[in-house]
Amino acid sequence: MWCPAGFSSGTDIFYDGVLRLPVRDGIRIIAFADDVAVVAVAHNAELIEQLVNPTLEDIVGWMSSNGLRLAPEKSECVVLTKKRSFREPSLHIQGCQVPVKRSVRYLGIRLDTRLSFVEHASTVAAGAKKAAVALARLMPNVGGPSQGKRSLLMSVVHSRLLYGAVIWSERVLETQKSSNLLLQAQRVAALRVARCYRTVSDMATLVLARMPPVTLQAVSRRRTVMAKRTGATPTKCETTVEIVRQWQGLWEATTKAEWTKRLIPDLSRWWYNGPKTVSFHMAQALTGHGCFQKYLWQKKRQNSPECVHCPVANDDAEHTLFYCPEWDAARAELTTALRKAVRPEDVTYLLCGLHPDDLPDDPAQRKRLCAAATTHRQLFCNMVELIMGQKEEMERARQHQQRQDPNPQQ
Repeated sequence: MWCPAGFSSGTDIFYDGVLRLPVRDGIRIIAFADDVAVVAVAHNAELIEQLVNPTLEDIVGWMSSNGLRLAPEKSECVVLTKKRSFREPSLHIQGCQVPVKRSVRYLGIRLDTRLSFVEHASTVAAGAKKAAVALARLMPNVGGPSQGKRSLLMSVVHSRLLYGAVIWSERVLETQKSSNLLLQAQRVAALRVARCYRTVSDMATLVLARMPPVTLQAVSRRRTVMAKRTGATPTKCETTVEIVRQWQGLWEATTKAEWTKRLIPDLSRWWYNGPKTVSFHMAQALTGHGCFQKYLWQKKRQNSPECVHCPVANDDAEHTLFYCPEWDAARAELTTALRKAVRPEDVTYLLCGLHPDDLPDDPAQRKRLCAAATTHRQLFCNMVELIMGQKEEMERARQHQQRQDPNPQQ
């Protein structure tokens, strides 16, 4: 049983004597700042009452003799047990009964009856999501801060989500609902960092925002702390490698973000060699959520998924960027540089460069290939910006025309 109590004095040095009070077997007193918790271990409610009530009386007596006052209205308790049915103990402080709650908040962590931390995950996810929404107002998809500054601002969200992760990570991640709550809160932040449409999945958004899933970060923090206790502290590089490795497993297993997975199959390569900034147009190209007739049709913004420039049934990101003849001129410079038509399979190279294993040993040749890869990346970015920019302008003009003449004659 856990019984936190509140003091009206905020100076912990004056009640250090509380921690030195003689206590019965099965009782432990814990204090931090102006919060004191009485922890009792017993098999039933009767034993808890016999242990805790006298201890509470001793604490109240010590405080009264030292000119301090307890705030009974701030006191509450929670029974930590795996039993489905149990009697709640009857505890009293200065004549006031201490309420038994399903969960209590102590030092920022919500402790529930079964120590599942599900309620904690729900609470912090809601708070983090609220913070992300507030910060998002500073980050428009077009213009605004750079991606690095966006990530820095959104670190507030991670701080809230990961507070106390060493304590709760193992139990929370056993419940899929809790994991999803944390990921959805992180997704709100990642959407603005990566300048994505709000319909993009959490997995794709986190990849473009270069944010490892908060669930993996929580486990990593716990593992690091446990390793420190054994003296085998992992380096930051080793920790990052392990997180990216586990992230790759989640990326391969997810059924979401099929188009993004096709373009970015190797997260390690993306993490270490990919672009540090993703523009609004590039985010559309890499997610398939944007100014594409198929996407607009799925969101009921268009009457048909067909391409308006050529007789193709589905105008999606792949068709627009790589196959539609309307944009052959926009692809021409990159096609000339590559000496072949650009295809989806080339995107990993175009954004991340050559794989380290494919680089030659000769320094001069290596430098030449790296310079060519940099040029190709810039040409690909220019191609995406040109196509998506012109496509958006044409789509706005088309929608304006439809509003002016909603029922054109056939």
